[in-house]
Amino acid sequence: MRNESLLAGLHGRFPSYDIRMRYIPTGNCAAKLRLEGRQIEADVVLGLEGGYLKQVSDQFETLSAADSARYCHDLVDADNRCLPFSRESACIAVNESVLEEHGLDLPASYEDLTDPKFRGLVAMPNPKASGTGYNFVKSLVNAWGEDEAFDYFDRLAENVYQFASSGSGPVNALVQGEAAIGLGMTFQAVSEINQGVPLRVLFFAEGAPWAVYCLGIVQSKGDRPSVRDVFEWLATEGVMSDNKKFVPDQVLEGFKAEIPNYPSDIEYADMAGITDPQEKKRLLARWKY
Repeated sequence: MRNESLLAGLHGRFPSYDIRMRYIPTGNCAAKLRLEGRQIEADVVLGLEGGYLKQVSDQFETLSAADSARYCHDLVDADNRCLPFSRESACIAVNESVLEEHGLDLPASYEDLTDPKFRGLVAMPNPKASGTGYNFVKSLVNAWGEDEAFDYFDRLAENVYQFASSGSGPVNALVQGEAAIGLGMTFQAVSEINQGVPLRVLFFAEGAPWAVYCLGIVQSKGDRPSVRDVFEWLATEGVMSDNKKFVPDQVLEGFKAEIPNYPSDIEYADMAGITDPQEKKRLLARWKY
């Protein structure tokens, strides 16, 4: 839906351009850039997660520092190799109907999720397969320290019904009634709420984990005016359109979108080091599940 909406906007703005969009999972996209470099068929890369970007940033053209001034400062790439496109937060989503069926109250903290009464009712993305899952791990490592965070996940695992292979898995499990609590993506949970699914979005004291997804021009591809036109539209009108329709977490300074039932004034977790590939590799080596 998101890609189709952006492509429709681009075709409306540039009817004479031959614009094609191909979806590739962010990890696969980074691998393709590493392998093919400037020979890749893409001119513009959209939605590459910040951690992967650091691994392939030399494959992108350097942008003007002035271009970054319109974005929230905590999203800006210090090397000016990309521009932020979206900030995607995560939440604790709950299916209130399933909780009621089991006679359970809403959890109020991460620690609550380890209570035996929630055994078999929690879904979480596997951080080895999902960026959303890793965001939860990194946020708690930053909040509590590494050993305490991994001790916590050992206890949480006893209650986990499923470590999903993607960030969308936990919310899908809630929708199907297979779990009562899901560590998932905020925008996906809200989308289901707006379709009538009895979900509720919660955030705990440590704040909402989040990641930035970026937009860049492949090396040697920016000389064509059409490529620059498409890139500039995505970096401005495209960001605003995506904010308004799908993920309103703020990206542009001075522009804040609203979507029904989307939480306002989200307090974000400390995600320092989230884009460090060596840190990610080291932490995931400790993950057992």
